Amino acid sequence: MKFENNEMENSILLGDSGYPLCHYLITPINNPTNPAEHYFNECQIGTRTIIERTFGIWKRKFPILSLGLRNKLPMCQDIIVATAIIPNIARDQNEAMELDDIEIDQDNNVIAPVNVENNARQPYIDYFQGLL
Repeated sequence: MKFENNEMENSILLGDSGYPLCHYLITPINNPTNPAEHYFNECQIGTRTIIERTFGIWKRKFPILSLGLRNKLPMCQDIIVATAIIPNIARDQNEAMELDDIEIDQDNNVIAPVNVENNARQPYIDYFQGLL
C-alpha cells in the first residue's frame, strides 16, 4: 500500500514478467530491441536472481519460513523481521553465520526517479544507454 500511495519515495521493486509494470514495480522488457534494453534486462534479471537466491538461503537457514507460519499476523511479522535481522546482528558482532557467499556490489545500484507519465523503465534504460 505504501508503494501504491507513493510513500516509498524513489524505491522500486523488481518483478519477473508475470507481474504488471507500474511506477514502483519494474519488470524485464519482453522483446528488447536495442543494446541498452538488453543490458537493462541483464541487470534487472541478475539483481532479481540474487534476491531470489538470498530468499532461498534465508528459508534454508530459518526453516520456519518455508514450513509456513501458523501464528497470528503480528507474530508472523515479528518472526520474519527477527530472521532478517539476526544475520546482521551476527555480522556486526563478528560472529560467524554461514549464509553462503552472496555479495552484492553496492556500486552497481541504479538510483533514478521513476517517471510515471512515461515508460516506468525509461530512466533505467537511459542509464544503461549511457554506460554503452
